[in-house]
Amino acid sequence: MENFIVRIYRRDECEPDGVTGLVETVETGEIQPFSTLSELATLLAGPSKVMEESATAELCFAST
Repeated sequence: MENFIVRIYRRDECEPDGVTGLVETVETGEIQPFSTLSELATLLAGPSKVMEESATAELCFAST
């Protein structure tokens, strides 16, 4: 299980997806920025989940 520290510095009241901050992975100390809720979700999903989704998308694209 991965542990994260999420720091949200700015939120745009006019744009619901507009959130700016940093995600720190506790185990590695790696810090990554995000500027939307979807980027935050991707970072929290972790690299293995992102790679699985990317591979699935490539397979779907190759079969069309």
